[in-house]
Amino acid sequence: MSKKIDSVDIRPTVGYLSILPSISYKAWYAIAEFVDNSLQSYLDNKTKLKKIHSSSWKLRIGIYITKSKIQIIDNAGGIAEKDYSRAFRAAARPQNREGLSEFGMGMKTAACWFSPVWEVKSKAFGESVQKTVKFDIAKIVKDDIEELDIKEIPAKRDQHGTEITLFQLRRGHEGPTKKKIKDHLASMYRFYIKKNEIEIRVNDEKLEYKMPPLLHAPFFHEVGVVKNNKKIKWYKNISFKYANSKIANGFAGIFDEGNIGFAKTKYAGFNLFRRNRLIKGVGENEGYRPQEIFGNPQSHSYQRIFGEIHLDDQEVSHTKDEFLWDDQELVEFIDKLKKSLQKSDVNIFEQAKNYRLDRRSRDIKIQTSEGLDGAIKLAPTALKILQESKIPKQVEGPKEKPKPKDKEVRRKQLKYEGYVWNFEIILNYDKNERDWIQVYEKGNRTKDITITVAMGMGFTQQYFGSKPEEVEGMLALIEYIALAEIVEKDRGTSKAHAIRMSLNEIIRQLPPDLGY
Repeated sequence: MSKKIDSVDIRPTVGYLSILPSISYKAWYAIAEFVDNSLQSYLDNKTKLKKIHSSSWKLRIGIYITKSKIQIIDNAGGIAEKDYSRAFRAAARPQNREGLSEFGMGMKTAACWFSPVWEVKSKAFGESVQKTVKFDIAKIVKDDIEELDIKEIPAKRDQHGTEITLFQLRRGHEGPTKKKIKDHLASMYRFYIKKNEIEIRVNDEKLEYKMPPLLHAPFFHEVGVVKNNKKIKWYKNISFKYANSKIANGFAGIFDEGNIGFAKTKYAGFNLFRRNRLIKGVGENEGYRPQEIFGNPQSHSYQRIFGEIHLDDQEVSHTKDEFLWDDQELVEFIDKLKKSLQKSDVNIFEQAKNYRLDRRSRDIKIQTSEGLDGAIKLAPTALKILQESKIPKQVEGPKEKPKPKDKEVRRKQLKYEGYVWNFEIILNYDKNERDWIQVYEKGNRTKDITITVAMGMGFTQQYFGSKPEEVEGMLALIEYIALAEIVEKDRGTSKAHAIRMSLNEIIRQLPPDLGY
C-alpha cells in the first residue's frame, strides 16, 4: 500500500533560471529592472544617506555597455545582510511591495536574459564587508546547485553601493539598441530626473528628459474655423476614479506642430505611469492611443494628443511593460478619459480634430524655407539625370493594368467632353516597384483609366507626410499630372508621356536617404 501524500513541493527549482533567456523582453525594460532596484534602495535609505552626505546628495547610476559585457553601478544603500537570502532567490517577493521592486524577480530575470554568467558586488551602508555573489547558470543547472558562496572583503562602514556585471552577453546592444536604451530610460524615470534626485549615465552620457512643446492657439470649434482669436494653452490636468476606487490622474495636452525641430510622432499618445515609473508608452509610436479617443493612425488626433497618466492602483505584468486590465474596467477607464478631454473650455478632444496650422506663421515659414534650401540643392543632380536619360518619342501604354498584391484602390466616374471616364487610383505598396507613377488607359472616347502610385519607393516614404491633408495633396498632384498627360494626348500632343517618364527616372535615380 502506497503512502498517502499530504503535501507537494512547489518551490521553483534552479532549472527555472535556464528558461529566463527565452522570455519575450526588450533590452531597455531589462536594464530598467536594475535601475528600479537602485532607485528603491535609494528611496529606502534616503534619509540616512542625505544625513551622512548632504541635502544635495543624489543617487547616481552608471550603465556601461560594451560588446561583451554590461555593468550597472550605483551609489545607493546596497544590499543589506538581512535581504541576501531573498534578493538572490527566484520569485521571492520583498516584504514591502509598495515600491518599484515588488515581484522579487526583476534582477534575476533581467540578468539571466542578458547573460549566462553574472556577478553582484554590494556594500550595504553601516556594514563592514563588501559581498560578492557570482551566477554561472549552466553550472548551477547542471549541478543542481541551490546555494551560492558569498565572498567577503573588509570595507568601510560608510561605503555603500552595488555593482552588477553581466558577462558573455547573449545579444549585442551597441548599435541602435544602445540609443533606445538611453531614450527609454530618460523617459521612464523622467520624474526623478526632473526633480534632480537621480542621475543616470549610459557610457558617461547623462540622460535628460524634455517636455514636448505645447500648442498655444485659438479654439477651432469646427475644422479650420476658430471661435475667436484668443489663444489658449492646450494643457489640462486630469483626475478621475474608475473601477469603484481606482484613481487616474495626470495631464493631457496638444503638441505645437509648428515648433522647429520637434518630431511629434515620437511623443504622441499617453504615457502611463505606476509609482512614478513609466510602464506603457515607452519609445517612438508606442504611446497609449485607444481608438475611441485617437481614431485611426491617419487622424489629426492620433498625431497630436499626448499626456501623462498615473495609475498607481492598476496591476502590472511582472516584467513591468504592460498594465493588466479586465474588460469592464478598461472600457470605463477609456470612457472617463475621453470625457475628461472634452470637459471645459480646454476641449482637447475637439481641438485636436479641428485645429489647422497657419502656414503664414513665422515658425512654419522658417521650416518651409529650410525645405526650399534642401530642394534647390537637388536640382543639379536631377538635371544631370535628365541629360543622360533619353525618353522615346512614342511609347506604348501597358496592355494590362498593374495588379499589385499589396494595394489600396479608389474609383470614381468622371465626365470629359460628354464621355464617361472610369477613373481609378491604385496605391501600390509592393516594395519592388520601380516606376513612381504608371498610367493605364483603355478606350477611345469612353475610357478606363488607372493611375498607380508606388508607395514603397523612398520618395513617397520620405515626403508624403503622415496626416490626411498631406497625403491628399501629394496624391492630388500625381492625379493632376496623369490627367494632364491623358488630356494632352487626346489633343494630339505626341510626347505627352515625356514629363511623367522623366519624373519617374529622376525619382528612381535620386531617392532620399532614409537611413536604412
